[in-house]
Formats: sequence, C-alpha cells, structure tokens
Amino acid sequence: MDILIGGAGKVGYNLAKALCDKHNVIIIDKNEKALDMLKETLDVMTICADLRDARAYMGLEKKFDFFIAVTNNDEINLISTIVTEELLELQNKIVRLTNTSYISTNFQKLNINRLIFPYKLSATAVAKLIEYPKANNIKEFPFNDFILISITVQNPQIDKVSAINSDDVTVIGAQREEEFIFLEEDDFIEEEDLLYIFGDREKLKEIINRLDTVSPEHIQNVLIYGANPLGIEIAKILINFNLNVKILEKDEELATQAAELLGEDAMVINSSYEDEEMLINEGLHYSDIAIAASLKDESNIIKSLQAKKLGIKKIITINNNLNYYSLMHSLKLSTIRGPKIAAYYEILEEIDSRLLVYERFFLGAKGKIFIKQIFNPKKVSPPKEKNKTLIIRKGKILELKEKTELHPNDTVMEFNFSGNRKWIETL
Repeated sequence: MDILIGGAGKVGYNLAKALCDKHNVIIIDKNEKALDMLKETLDVMTICADLRDARAYMGLEKKFDFFIAVTNNDEINLISTIVTEELLELQNKIVRLTNTSYISTNFQKLNINRLIFPYKLSATAVAKLIEYPKANNIKEFPFNDFILISITVQNPQIDKVSAINSDDVTVIGAQREEEFIFLEEDDFIEEEDLLYIFGDREKLKEIINRLDTVSPEHIQNVLIYGANPLGIEIAKILINFNLNVKILEKDEELATQAAELLGEDAMVINSSYEDEEMLINEGLHYSDIAIAASLKDESNIIKSLQAKKLGIKKIITINNNLNYYSLMHSLKLSTIRGPKIAAYYEILEEIDSRLLVYERFFLGAKGKIFIKQIFNPKKVSPPKEKNKTLIIRKGKILELKEKTELHPNDTVMEFNFSGNRKWIETL
C-alpha cells in the first residue's frame, strides 16, 4: 500500500518503522532534524514542509491508500486533511486528536475515516477494569463477542488448566518469570503467573475471582496520581460509574485546573506525592485502586510502588514507553498503554482492518494475534511453529491440534510470538 504520514514525532516515527518494510511510506514534517534521524534508520521518503502548505504535496503521486495525520497539534492535523482532500485521492484518512472536546464535533465534511483520541483510548482501557477489577488488561476482537483477559494469579482456588477450559473458555498461556508458555489441558497454574484466558465475558468474571483472591472484587474508591490531561480524562470516565474519585497533584496550577474542570464530582488534593502522613490523613490508603497516570514511566513506577506500600491492593501503571514494560511486569504492576502507544497500536490495527487478516497484540506487544473469518470450507493442519490456534464456531471455542475442516463463518485466531502470518493468510 501507499501510505502518507503527517508528523515525524514519536507516533509518526514508530508507524513509519512498522509499515515501511511492507508498504511505500512517505512522511512529511517541518522538523528537519527529526526527518534526518528518521532517514538514517528507515527506508522511507521524507519531505520537509508544513502540512498546511499545499506545496508540501507537489510532485507526489496523486493516489494514496492512507493519509495519517499524527502531529502533536490538533489544528494542523485537521487542516492537513482539508488541504490533502483538494490535492490528492485518499482512500482512507486517519487523524489523531488530543483534545477530547472534539469528540462531539461533526467532521463528516472532511471525509475522515477514523478519529483517534489517545487520552480517551487509555482512559477507556482503565474503565474496562471496573467491570473486571481483578484483570490486568482486557481485549476485544472482531467477528466474535469473546474477550481476552490477563490476570496475575494470587492465592488461587484453581491450580490446573483443565479446571478452567470449557466449550466457551480456554487458557491461552502464562508469562512465568521471563518466559511465556502456551499451556495445555494437563498443565498446572502457578502463583504469580500472568495468565491469559480467552472466552465468554460472564464466565470469565467468575473464573478470575477464583484465580485472584487478593485484589478487590469491587471498586468504589479510586486514587489517581496526576492531574494532567490523561488523569483528568480517566477521572471523567470513572465518575460516570458513580465512583469516589480522588486526584493527587503536587503542581498547584494543574490541581486548580482539574478542580475547576471536575467540580464536585471529584476531590483534587494539591500535595506532594511523597508526603505519606498526608496520604494517610486523607484516607488515600483506603483506596480500592490506584492509577499512576503520569506521562513519564519512571514517575509512574515510583508512585505505583508507593501505593503498594500504602497497602492499596489494585494498582494500574500507565506505560508510555515499551522499554519499561518488562520492568513494570517484573515489579508485578498491571499496565495500561499510555496515550501515544495506544494511538500507535490503534492506527496499526485500523490499517490492518482493511486487509483480510486482522492483527492484535498482547503481552506488551511481544505476542501477536492474527484473526481471519472463513468464507469457504477448507481442510487445514495446525501451523508448525510454536503457537496456539483457535477456531470460533457458533459460540464455541475449538483448539486446532490436528487436521480439521474449517466451515464458512468460522473465525480462526492464531496466537504466536514470531509475527509470522503466512499460515493464516493461506486460509
């Protein structure tokens, strides 16, 4: 495909890196230094220009499969879609907007296929955990209503995979110490496994309560570290669940702004994060969940460890840089993708949704899930590489272990760590 990216910042760079091996990628930005660094490592064409200037697009091929506007400036992203609409033939337009007030704006005349709101993505991922408070993460998929849940096993009442697997629930595997293991029916579940289970939503609620008897079963009192835009967006969403939300922010200006925005719906405390006596006096140690919402991972790790020390049982750590994911995991911290990482993966998945094989990520993007709907009957054997492959058929989950005939309307899901999609592409 031919892909035009507007913006060479963190998201633009990572998109170009992910896409340039298989697609023709052009990236435009007025930051010459950022483009020079990009050209040193990636096989892409770069143009140093203002996205709002029509001259930036002169000399380009007129037709692109995707235009992706991901600068850090919402207005530039929107204006660039107007300019390109006049000059180029664009099959799809994806625009990243940080200001969530644009959600209610009608952009139909701009012919934008997908608006990406990074702060909303991260906040929504946190909100999903209110329904499944013991889960670390929840993923949804096309073509079926099943979900994938990850959970840290703590003082479990279940010790074997066979006690979990059924027609509509199956254990995928576990991250155990530094290794991910695809688990089989007779395998045992161990304390502190990061367990991945796929299946029916309601049944998973009951199962995860038996796998983790330490974390709270219900969330009512919430502590958010940070009154930045992400912290405020998380608070806005959680308030809708009628939860008691408190935000801790040491910067007086940010605390004042948050208090004005949220009014009486949330309590904003302007104080140092390190003042443990104050935290106890304010009753913050009684929180059911703490969310470290800084845009800096080092800060989030420190705040999460502090919340653990206070005795808070459920802690969510926002992960803004995948280089910190392994450290967070080793510290037994539940992670949610930060805004930029969330936007990056959401855009990749949106591009992938135009293809016959859908792609999703798990275990901090170390693992991949390939999904394909079947239209014609075909006999297939399992992939040869290390994987777990499922067939979803009429609300039931079948594991592909031997040569099997696929039926029309089956959904095939392949979990692997090689990133190899050749097998599923042949279906």
